[in-house]
Amino acid sequence: MGFSERYMRPGGVVPVGDWRVKQYLVTVTRTVLDGAVVEAAQAHLPKLLPSAAATDWTPRVAFSVLHRGLDAIWLNLYAWVYGEILHCRAANAPQTGEPVFTPLTEPLIGCVWELPALVHERSAWVRHGLQPQSPAVDAYLADFLPEGPAGRP
Repeated sequence: MGFSERYMRPGGVVPVGDWRVKQYLVTVTRTVLDGAVVEAAQAHLPKLLPSAAATDWTPRVAFSVLHRGLDAIWLNLYAWVYGEILHCRAANAPQTGEPVFTPLTEPLIGCVWELPALVHERSAWVRHGLQPQSPAVDAYLADFLPEGPAGRP
């Protein structure tokens, strides 16, 4: 097993019900993800969000990582709950055919190419969600990891 860098780019913010989800897109090369894959992932996001009861007072913000890897298309959704806790659910779809996502039953949180987004988002949430007197939600949603190589050691 060897390591080679992959490419990550911000995918903007999408509304999902009353949530706002920051998106990251990861590919093996600099190729842009197919629109049908992105749309299928966005359609699956509501199935990965936590229940309303789990979020209590926390602003309804989350981030996702959509990764077209070598073996599958992976979709990870991370939602902030209880102020400072990260809720994670994931799904995957086959590489070929229609991009139909299936929730994962294993407690996976992400691979080496997806985790840079998690590290950045943790710091962004501290800066904009926890340090101010009240959460600066718009500032958090605008704070993306810049486009570039992902997973460099």
